[in-house]
Amino acid sequence: MAQNRNSARVLVVGAGPVGLLLGAELLAQGVDVQVIDKAARLGSPHSRATVLWPRILELLDRVEVTDRVIGAGHYFDRMNYYSRKKRVGELRLDRLRGTRYPYGIAIAQSRTEQILEERFAELGGVVRTGCELRAVSQTPDRVDVMLREAGTTPVTEFYDWVVGADGSHSAVRQLSGFTFDGQTLPVRLAITDAELVGEVTKNEAAYFLTERGNMALGPMGGDVFRVAASVPAWYTGGDEPGRELFERLLAERVPGIKEVGEMRFSAIFTAHVRTADTFRRGRVFLVGDAAHVMSPAGAQGMNTGIQDAANLAWKLAGVSRGRYGTGILESYDAERRPAVARVASATTFLARIGLYTDRTRMTVRDLTMRIGSATGVFDRSIAPRLAQLDTSYGPAGPGDPMAAGQRVPLGWTGADATPTLAPDTHTVLLWPGAEYRAADWVPRVAAIQAVLPGLRLIDLAGRPPGALLGRLGRSRAAFVVRPDGHLATLVDLAQFDIESGAAAVAAEVARSTARAERSDPALNRLPAVPR
Repeated sequence: MAQNRNSARVLVVGAGPVGLLLGAELLAQGVDVQVIDKAARLGSPHSRATVLWPRILELLDRVEVTDRVIGAGHYFDRMNYYSRKKRVGELRLDRLRGTRYPYGIAIAQSRTEQILEERFAELGGVVRTGCELRAVSQTPDRVDVMLREAGTTPVTEFYDWVVGADGSHSAVRQLSGFTFDGQTLPVRLAITDAELVGEVTKNEAAYFLTERGNMALGPMGGDVFRVAASVPAWYTGGDEPGRELFERLLAERVPGIKEVGEMRFSAIFTAHVRTADTFRRGRVFLVGDAAHVMSPAGAQGMNTGIQDAANLAWKLAGVSRGRYGTGILESYDAERRPAVARVASATTFLARIGLYTDRTRMTVRDLTMRIGSATGVFDRSIAPRLAQLDTSYGPAGPGDPMAAGQRVPLGWTGADATPTLAPDTHTVLLWPGAEYRAADWVPRVAAIQAVLPGLRLIDLAGRPPGALLGRLGRSRAAFVVRPDGHLATLVDLAQFDIESGAAAVAAEVARSTARAERSDPALNRLPAVPR
């Protein structure tokens, strides 16, 4: 059997939104990458994921597709909650602060995939469709994979790294020795994208909770809505329900008279909550549904997978190009699994409270929603979480001042005087403090520039801080920001003289890129997976 060294250093298995974004990120950062998918052609009208939240819109800007997504999708900026056909709560995305995108975009997953595939092609990538992964084995130096394309003999190729982005039934996960444990939620969901006659909501998504079950309506543009509902016990039909089921549930659960027009598709599925035991084994990684699946409540699944891709891409690119030590790859699993667990916990909770049938529990839930909306608690605490703006890779909470691990409210593209981050290297923000003294500050900046040539340094002295206003503190400091927009560390420059301060910043940059590490313990703990 032939064995070939493919020119690509990274193999991404799966060409859904997560795999395509990862491929585009790697190509944009100068890494040879091959993306394969066992489907003969990409795209499907039967897409479960239809919402892109604010943080994901920020991350898509790293590969310059956010404007395309917004142009192709439908804007919404609030969520309404109903109980027994009466509104009990409201959550406002348009009140979010510190983001260029205080809203969500509703867009079919197939359209998101098309946009990302177009960008991947613009960057020089080609998806190998109809290409199936048949076997995986690895050594500390490489990963051997057996691939079979339609009508051909299987061929073994080898890569430096392999990433499984191939969904909940991931071949990469199964062939590489990962486990995938969790639970099945006690509910089946029926979904369709359909015209709704009598529904006039344009920039609002809505959840309808009743003792008989729940329902969600999300605008998709025009007269089309994503309709999702818990399936009642009495339904004994097939897995492609007709309009009769949806119209009956609309009458039972949603105020007003609604009729279902043309349906683009319909499906019934069971919700699962599962997570891999680790997101990395040696040179093999898992992202998206291959690593975790969760309740669809809150529409967080695909968005969480895109966060995986953004976290992994810059680390894998930096290691592949020799910019970072391999030890930095250890942080992928350490950071993403706790973040995923937090999202999965929240979506499971939302799913369960949406299925309450006991009137006392329903009353308490509804009262909590009324109070949370009236006091602004939902807008201040729940909205950033739903928007995934509060994702943090450090111990500090989302409401704390800027601390290691937190998202920095800056983007990678912009206009005017707003500082922008480097997409492929760390960025150092130099803050002169509340009292700017040029005689001291200018030499400090020059000294730091001298020890960090080629790194993006932004002197905030005399520049509008924008969303950073109020978060930088009073003391002069250097903020080391990772390529994915999270704060790696900060150096309190007030504790150092000019030369030692520059050395301290350089040391923190080296530490945060794992440059001092020449070996990766994970590569010596490879799973025993047969060829």
